[in-house]
Amino acid sequence: MEAIHIFVFCVTLILFFIRPKFLRKSNTKNLPPGPNGLPIIGNLHQLGPRPHETLSAMAIEFGPLMTLKFGFVTTIVASAAETTKEILHTHDQTFSNRPVPDSVATQPHPEGTLAWVPGDHRWRNRRRICSTQMFTSQRLDLLQHFRHKKVHQLIAHINKYKGTPVDIGSLAFATTLNLISNTIFSVDIVDPDFESAQEFKELVWRIMMDAGKPNVSDYFPMLKRFDLQGVRRHVQVSYKRMHEIFDDIIAKRLKHRETDKTTRHGDFLDVLLDLMQEDGSDFSIDTIKPLILDLFIAGSDTSGLTTEWAMAELLHRAENYVILLGKTGKLSIAVASSTVKPCPQRRLKICDDNY
Repeated sequence: MEAIHIFVFCVTLILFFIRPKFLRKSNTKNLPPGPNGLPIIGNLHQLGPRPHETLSAMAIEFGPLMTLKFGFVTTIVASAAETTKEILHTHDQTFSNRPVPDSVATQPHPEGTLAWVPGDHRWRNRRRICSTQMFTSQRLDLLQHFRHKKVHQLIAHINKYKGTPVDIGSLAFATTLNLISNTIFSVDIVDPDFESAQEFKELVWRIMMDAGKPNVSDYFPMLKRFDLQGVRRHVQVSYKRMHEIFDDIIAKRLKHRETDKTTRHGDFLDVLLDLMQEDGSDFSIDTIKPLILDLFIAGSDTSGLTTEWAMAELLHRAENYVILLGKTGKLSIAVASSTVKPCPQRRLKICDDNY
């Protein structure tokens, strides 16, 4: 953190002397109120190590809508439910676009993403395809048996390590990754022994971390070409590796379609490849890979983290919960009543229907 402060201070001094025109006041008569910042760096130095708490304290003083300057980027912060609803619901089309972090723009063909492109006809087309081909209730019901199969595989794998610690986050991540990969590619992207799960988790985590960390290039666009923090160089490794994996799977599918022109897997990849063949389609091999990557990142790591947090909550508060194992083999969690004796070892109490 000290190194970042020193770096920002040095950048401020340099820009102060070589770009004095940036010190001129801009027209801010239509902007909401906000705290006064320093020249060049604006309010960056005021965020502190816990920005969400800092912004909450600022909102008490300046109101539910306030203006902050992060370097050369003017940011409007909404901190009230009513104000947020106006932005995200009432005027969602106006605010649907978002600034693209330099680390995200580094990936090959960022114009093919779903999460970062402008809210134009291309984005609406991609959203429609995902909604109708992946997230429909019929599609989810069709894959229900497969989800059960993968959960049973996860439980069987955990049973091999009875009495030893298990990284439940990595295993849940790997299971979710296989669920997504089968929905998109009809193949498991992680091996049955979960040995390759760590590589994928590191790739996804690196992309997410580099997209979320403060980057000087995002606040001072004129410095973007220098990549002073090395974020672009760091994240390119993950993007390249993920695209190599997708290239291999897509190449095998294209080869299969050439030899057998009638049989289809019926998965999301087949949908995208069929769309590529339509006249006037804006889909290509290069532009479907960023879309697929968005789906993997959005679904895999979040599900793994949620499972890990839930298990940690259960283990830390084991005396408050009972896991009920039904005759059908289904698990459910209930709040422990006064008749249930807390386990002194703080282990979860597992009961059957006759408890």
